[in-house]
Amino acid sequence: MYLVMPNARTPIRPSLAAAALAAALMAIGCAQAPFGATGQESPARPATAPPAAPPAPAAAEPAPPPDRPPPPTLSPQVVQRAVATAVEHLEAGDEASAQVELERVLASEPGHRLAQSLMRQIKEDPQALLGRESFSYRIQPGETLSRISQRFLNDVFMFYALARYNDIKVPRLVAGGQTIRVPGKAPPPGAPAAPAPPATAAATKPPATAAPPAASPAAAPASTPAAPAPPSTAAPPDPAIAQRERDAAIVKHTRAARSALAKQDLDGAIRSWDAVLAIDPNHSTAQLERQKAVALKERLRRAQQ
Repeated sequence: MYLVMPNARTPIRPSLAAAALAAALMAIGCAQAPFGATGQESPARPATAPPAAPPAPAAAEPAPPPDRPPPPTLSPQVVQRAVATAVEHLEAGDEASAQVELERVLASEPGHRLAQSLMRQIKEDPQALLGRESFSYRIQPGETLSRISQRFLNDVFMFYALARYNDIKVPRLVAGGQTIRVPGKAPPPGAPAAPAPPATAAATKPPATAAPPAASPAAAPASTPAAPAPPSTAAPPDPAIAQRERDAAIVKHTRAARSALAKQDLDGAIRSWDAVLAIDPNHSTAQLERQKAVALKERLRRAQQ
């Protein structure tokens, strides 16, 4: 039996037709599903999840700050020297060095009044500290800002605030004839100047040594007449030489006083100023500097109580 394709004259055998049909089916199957190298369907690969991120490390707690050691406690002698040094620095216009000394004192004794006052004079506005009302004042020869502060502000240690009030960089360099502004109300015309600080017993001239008492007339023989005193042959002292000796002694004791104060020896400074006042009780610089040393010593004594 023969199969005849439409519109074809050549007959096709059944075996060839079956082979052609099988090949067609195989081609359709290859197009629909992939096969592996072995002719079998490749298994689908399982979907892999992305790798998990490593856990973030726990934040380390900050270490507590180390305990600061307490500030050292200064002895009364060291406090006295530090405050005296700060005053010297301020008079020379060295504000930074004075502040270092005052911070040492206040770290040891926060309630030290003089150190607090000096620190306020450094840091605060002088007009806010002393007031805006002021009057003009002409500095007299030999006057210092400390003496002016004592006279008008009732505080010998307010000199640095007064210097800043007048834009004076170095308080100790003011000169007579210079005009400044003094906080407060002007004193009435004709008002007497502030009295000089009272001189102590050590500042006064030592009393003259009493001459030995003369012999009683009864002790001498009545018949022996008193011999006349021989004429004096010693030349009278030269006033100019005596004045030079006094000036040299004053300079010597003044240097000793300033040297003692530089070493923070307030007692030694007071003794040297007393020696100057023993020579010249009206020496204004010695009066003022001695008063400052005594006031500083008293304030330090109160601060230590």
